[in-house]
Amino acid sequence: MQFIAPYSLVSTGNFAVSFHPDHMVDLRASGLRDETIKAAGVYSLAPRFIDCFFKAGVPAEIESALCFPYQSAEFARIKLFPALGKMKYSQLPGTGARLYAPFAVGNGPLFVVEGEKKTLAAFQAGLNSVGIGGVWNWLSRGEPIDDLTLVEWDGHEVTIIPDSDVFQRVDLLRAIYALGRELQSHGASIYVAQIPQRNGAKVALDDYLVAGGRPESLEVFSLSHRIFKSAAAWHSRWKFQKIRRAAA
Repeated sequence: MQFIAPYSLVSTGNFAVSFHPDHMVDLRASGLRDETIKAAGVYSLAPRFIDCFFKAGVPAEIESALCFPYQSAEFARIKLFPALGKMKYSQLPGTGARLYAPFAVGNGPLFVVEGEKKTLAAFQAGLNSVGIGGVWNWLSRGEPIDDLTLVEWDGHEVTIIPDSDVFQRVDLLRAIYALGRELQSHGASIYVAQIPQRNGAKVALDDYLVAGGRPESLEVFSLSHRIFKSAAAWHSRWKFQKIRRAAA
């Protein structure tokens, strides 16, 4: 389906009230300005269309949804209000992972960010950025998504900016390392930026920027850094197992 124009809760020309109020609070919490939201085409999905994102009807708990259209008018992800437990986003049934590239990718260093709002926050901060929905959302059925070919990685310096908890969890660090190695295979020079934890709590890029953090102040590591030693050993086994399964 093609996604429909925004609905308005209050009949006015004021941009801020052309969104569900909960959605605007959420976007503002990420530091997103009107011009960024408009340029990305983000909007509050009309309630009657939320049903399209669920096979068996909209769960009763869902009150509204914020829509992030991707570069194709045939695909989008929606943020659910309220979240269904750990499930914060949904997409059309039967669709796989996609690369979020709301703006043209320019020359110079590239940044890969985890999450749509954080990708927009990065762009707003002047970073040449694309996004993935989650740390493993560059794979579909175990294989790299076709959307990776939308970007010319060869010869670029690429910095992946995940949430801060990636460096506290082995499973997440493996995913980021594997992504880095995949982009490296396309000819990119890969670095991973570390966002500092705040009082032991997870910090995302939008939180970091809203708090006054500067992207250039983030510590970055190459894939050969010792911090990835365990992930590198796992990656070798993971790749070998994939080759064995493909040959079976």
